[in-house]
Amino acid sequence: GRGGGGGGEGGEAALATLVVAGVGAGSVTLDWSGGVGEATSGGGTGGGTLYELQWRAAKPGRAWGEWATSESARAMVAHSATKRNLDPAALHQFRVRARASDGSWHTPFSSPTSPLRCLPLGQPQKPQKPQQPQQP
Repeated sequence: GRGGGGGGEGGEAALATLVVAGVGAGSVTLDWSGGVGEATSGGGTGGGTLYELQWRAAKPGRAWGEWATSESARAMVAHSATKRNLDPAALHQFRVRARASDGSWHTPFSSPTSPLRCLPLGQPQKPQKPQQPQQP
């Protein structure tokens, strides 16, 4: 039984693995790993892989919209991101891909996350009734 992964010689870029790390009020935090065609050698700036995050939404009773991105979401260096200003009534999906070592975006996307909702906005975090100090 030969175990382990390997088999990275086909020139196929590995898919990034995307997970939902947390859900907040109007926001979703995502973590991802992998998706790099080849390991980048050396630290320092400019040596990391860029990632592109995309998202789409489906309003209640509506079909999924187009995948969207933004300029900053196309230049993610970190392996996590928090997408804010989401519509709590809509379902959301996310996907990510790594930029190829030659600087092009022909790399495949990760599998999209399961459709998820963020928490509703403006939930009061304070207790229902303020405790009045008792008069002696």
